[in-house]
Amino acid sequence: MTPTNLKSALRALAGAAAVFAALTAADIPSRPALAQDLDTEMPALISADELTYDENLAVVTAKGNVEVAQGERVLLADTVTFNQRTEVVTASGNITLMEPSGEILFADFVELTDDMREGFIRDIRVLLTDRSRLAAANGLRSGGRKTVFRKGVFSPCELCREDPTRAPLWQLKAVEIEHDQEEKVIIYRDAWMEMFGVPVMYLPYFEHPDPTVERKSGFLAPTFGSSEILGTTFQQPYYWAIGTNRDATIAPIITGKQGIVMTGRYRHLFPDAELQLRGSGTIADRTRSDGTIKTDSFRGHIDSSIRYDLTDTWRAGADIQRSTDDTYMRIYNFSDDRTLTSRAFAEGFNGRNYLSANAYAYQGLRATDIQSETPIILPLVDYNFVSEPGAAGGRYTFDGDFLILTRDDGRDSRRISTITAWELPYNSEFGEVYTFTAQVQADGYWVNGVAPGSNEVNPSGETENEVTGRMFPQLAANWRYPWVRSSGSVHQVVQPMAQVVLAPNGSNPNVIPNEDSLDFEFDDTNLFSLNRFAGRDRIDPGSRVDYGLKWTAHGEEGGFVSAFLGQSYRFNEPGVFAVGSGVSDDLSDLVGRVQIAPTHEIDLTYRTRLDKDDFSARRNEVDLTIGPPALNLNLDYTFVASEPGESEFGNREELNWTVSSKFSRYWSVFGSHLIDIDESETLQARFGLTYHDECFLITGVAERNFFSDREIEPEDAFFVSVVFKHLGGVSTTGVDSGQ
Repeated sequence: MTPTNLKSALRALAGAAAVFAALTAADIPSRPALAQDLDTEMPALISADELTYDENLAVVTAKGNVEVAQGERVLLADTVTFNQRTEVVTASGNITLMEPSGEILFADFVELTDDMREGFIRDIRVLLTDRSRLAAANGLRSGGRKTVFRKGVFSPCELCREDPTRAPLWQLKAVEIEHDQEEKVIIYRDAWMEMFGVPVMYLPYFEHPDPTVERKSGFLAPTFGSSEILGTTFQQPYYWAIGTNRDATIAPIITGKQGIVMTGRYRHLFPDAELQLRGSGTIADRTRSDGTIKTDSFRGHIDSSIRYDLTDTWRAGADIQRSTDDTYMRIYNFSDDRTLTSRAFAEGFNGRNYLSANAYAYQGLRATDIQSETPIILPLVDYNFVSEPGAAGGRYTFDGDFLILTRDDGRDSRRISTITAWELPYNSEFGEVYTFTAQVQADGYWVNGVAPGSNEVNPSGETENEVTGRMFPQLAANWRYPWVRSSGSVHQVVQPMAQVVLAPNGSNPNVIPNEDSLDFEFDDTNLFSLNRFAGRDRIDPGSRVDYGLKWTAHGEEGGFVSAFLGQSYRFNEPGVFAVGSGVSDDLSDLVGRVQIAPTHEIDLTYRTRLDKDDFSARRNEVDLTIGPPALNLNLDYTFVASEPGESEFGNREELNWTVSSKFSRYWSVFGSHLIDIDESETLQARFGLTYHDECFLITGVAERNFFSDREIEPEDAFFVSVVFKHLGGVSTTGVDSGQ
């Protein structure tokens, strides 16, 4: 029978080794430290070639192939002893500890007190679950809170298989590594980094929090760069862990030509809310749209949000996006957005009911934007309801909204709108699928500053103030007849479909301004929509027939091919759609879509609109991804034909392609090109090379931008990023503006 004191001795040794595993693993910043505490009540299975007990010395000794298994943790050693009087545990000879999480620890000699507050470990080697390695000549634990490793080495890099003694790609060495478990910090003294065995960086002292700390104040990785406008730049972020539920990051950008740009972020998490504030500011020169320079002007931006859960049903929030001028955010690389949207909202979900109230304010950053003519929406209230299916399967829906839209200069609009519908699905005994819909849209408007027949937001001539409205009913019957055929492993579905819509003509008074239905595109996605406009200010009047044919083929291994072609015929020409839109005549253009994805390495989507008279393309869109990682092509092509009588734009044709290749285990390359085909000019060209192994990542990207917008000029840029696994990275950018 194994003596009880031997069990406690080996249990203490296993626990001490577990603590050792936690301490060594804690030196890896991105890996959580082991948090498994040894259960002293858990039985330990112990085996050894020889077991002795010296009563005079009160020493228990296990020799020869000693194995201690407790739970999923296994300890191996040549010899293990426990002195009951001094309560000191020692192990020696080929010590191996296999942790449940997958780490394997090796040592030549371990000596620890029974309470594990004091101890010594010699010749430490650790193989972590991600194949990272840590080694030290010895480790000394004192006071139950500090462990000091002497002559420590860490590297996540794989060793050379042909010559394991060769230095890894990089490794971190330190004369002394101290882990303070109470302060939860790891301190390095006399540390240096080696690349291919050659020292490249020396730090007499640095520290970082141990992995048990999720957040701790300190400096983050800096960024270096240069540009024609800003000159040489340097950014050094500082992270401030204010409390367990709030933090801040202060990241000033020091520029050679425009002084200091202060940037920062503040986050605060409440029990029922979340606040995030982001912004920047500087005193710098700004080039106006007329070419003059305003010196020492304040420039900055804010990008913040808040979310608040009022109850289980209701929540509220706000997003704020503003900039002092149009080009500031692009110059300092904060954002490429051309419109900033600020919003405040409240919304509630309850069963099949949804209610929201929103307020919007916009800031246009294009040269043609006039801020005084930009709309302010306060409020937009929207309510949606969907009923339970009735006895025959029919259901009711109700959508209502209330809108007030104002401008500093220009027309104003107030709208109340409801859409009430009843929908009944029906499947015939022959397999036909029907859907019958009855719908009524009712709108009331009170408008100011509207020029009838014109959609100018700030007309120069006479304007009218009107109270008007409309009542617009629609009846629709949708029919589909899917035919299915299986041949071997291929399953095909041929599905003719048609829809008849009955509705009155007109119903778009010329005093109702078009605010939310300007962006109209006729395609396969809205062919069968009752209202093909995006919003409610314009409705799709008149009676019509929509029809199309869809074919799909699916393979048992997941590949598929799909094609669709459709058209619409209107019984009269109400003239609500613009000439060239594809639906301005009684017979519409044809719209189609083809999707091909036979394997995971091929994915093609093609969408088109063909002229009804000569079948010439009015719009083409191609999105293609083809090839394995060894050689992959991504291509986006867009063609939009000019509209008759359009003077501002001609044909627009653009191609954006990217070719990438992972041509070896660690190396990959890519190149991309954005081309304006109609103008025969390049808009952007990029080239990048990447090396990425298990411990190191370096990426270089060179690009040339040809965009011009006031003080933003075409420029060349070069970016290099170097990342050391577990230690973070360093990045640099170089920019040279020119033609």
